[in-house]
Amino acid sequence: MWEPYDVPRSEGTRIHRIGDALVCIAVEMTGAGDLLAAMPVYPEAGTQKKSLRKKADHAIALPPLEDGAWSRFFIGKAESYELSPGYPPLPACVSLKETFSLPPGATLDGWIFSRVEARVLVAGNELASFPLVKPYKTLYGTPDAGVVCRHDEAQFLASNEPMFDSLVTDPGLVAHPVRLKNASSEPVRVTELCIYGEQLSIFGVGTNMQSERLLFIFSSSGVRMSLDGQGPLPSGATVLAKPKVSGEERFIVRSFELFKAITRL
Repeated sequence: MWEPYDVPRSEGTRIHRIGDALVCIAVEMTGAGDLLAAMPVYPEAGTQKKSLRKKADHAIALPPLEDGAWSRFFIGKAESYELSPGYPPLPACVSLKETFSLPPGATLDGWIFSRVEARVLVAGNELASFPLVKPYKTLYGTPDAGVVCRHDEAQFLASNEPMFDSLVTDPGLVAHPVRLKNASSEPVRVTELCIYGEQLSIFGVGTNMQSERLLFIFSSSGVRMSLDGQGPLPSGATVLAKPKVSGEERFIVRSFELFKAITRL
């Protein structure tokens, strides 16, 4: 899935199915050079997810290339494009489907998953990036210290849970090994975690994708996210996406205030 493809000059529109979304690629040939057109297609609200999967194997009614739904880019005579996973440009607020209490001083290791975007690149240059689930924006934190972010939802899992294997092989999900630490003197209700993808890599391990280990420290002032040390790459891992910030910037702790009603501190 995440690999180079020939530009479809002679086959019409090419459709890539990634999870429940489709990424459509077409070419408009002109005398001065070619235009690459790309657009995402999402399941309609209220329809079953599998309906889009069925349509992906048959003809899909798409608008003409001059329609505003397509993103169009001049590529000259480029022979290939690449699909690459990437994090959303906004932080991802991952709400946990099942919340839990973390006792004072306790540390807990596990995994959460967030949804990547599909990036379209030509000659190493990113032309477009499409969410794999139709997004909406939300404000995370207090009005004076909050951030606009991408909302996601996931379960907090141990690696030996039955659901882990099915999630880690989903081409639209990246697995985040996380460590939670309650540095306060009171129990903390863990309801959601905020991931800053600009600090993270995406490693391909076989057909799986994962990031570096994250450390979330809960205290009386809120929650802090940082990278939990560099650590070795997983065996056989390849780098699919590099962080947008590097060096010491990657280890600057990102922090923000949470509502006391959320953290119950």
